[in-house]
Amino acid sequence: MKTLRKVITYLLIIYVLLVAIAVLFQENFLFRNTQIAVDYQYEFKDNFEEMWFTPEANVKLNALYFKTDSTRRKGLVVYFHGNADDLRRWGKHAVDFTKNDYDILMIDYRQFGKSTGELSEKALHADAHYVYEWAKKRFPENQIIVYGRSLGTGIATKLASENSPKMLLLETPYVSLGDVASSYFPLMPYHSILKYQFRTDLCIRQVRCPIHFFHGTKDAVVPYKSSMKLAEILNKEPSEILTTIPGGGHKNLGEFALYHVALREVLRD
Repeated sequence: MKTLRKVITYLLIIYVLLVAIAVLFQENFLFRNTQIAVDYQYEFKDNFEEMWFTPEANVKLNALYFKTDSTRRKGLVVYFHGNADDLRRWGKHAVDFTKNDYDILMIDYRQFGKSTGELSEKALHADAHYVYEWAKKRFPENQIIVYGRSLGTGIATKLASENSPKMLLLETPYVSLGDVASSYFPLMPYHSILKYQFRTDLCIRQVRCPIHFFHGTKDAVVPYKSSMKLAEILNKEPSEILTTIPGGGHKNLGEFALYHVALREVLRD
């Protein structure tokens, strides 16, 4: 009996320590941003313009605007990237959209790349709205596509739920950050302890425009079943709303021809 009590005591101590670590270091786990000097010169093969947004005092968001060479410009893609690195990495994906006749605007979140400001879930959503308002002054909403990748899918979904873009495209989307975390460490009270929730499952119900997901079956970061859950929330068959990339991981969907074929198809209209 004493041995059992000791085991239970040790397990409780370990559990409390894990909760404490999750609370204290959650931003370190979530954001793996890199920072670069303000005078850094981006280099990409495609035609682009570096831009700055100032959503509030003492906050500057660095952005890249890539223009399609097509004379049949269809509109603008507003792109929200993943939780790591900065625009030096993400800018290379712009060609996936410019070659399909869309301009694309990519922003670095606060404390990513050259961007400044205090990070919070509220701030990230507010910044997304600010940039979207800029986009609406230049394109009608029926020509604006909101694209989210990984972390950015939660930001993109909430933005789309509160506006009326042409389409919402989500690459490796999650149900919520708590749902992702529970796939690694079950039995933790994530919805109580996480500072960042990003409840895609709640926001996506309010999205009025067409939605499409891209997800790999070998995603080791955001489980493939997340997209299946979101399809179920929307009362959709997965085949209606999801492009499944067999063998695709979390970072490499662009290496699969199927991704480009499917993206070209959804951008065709």
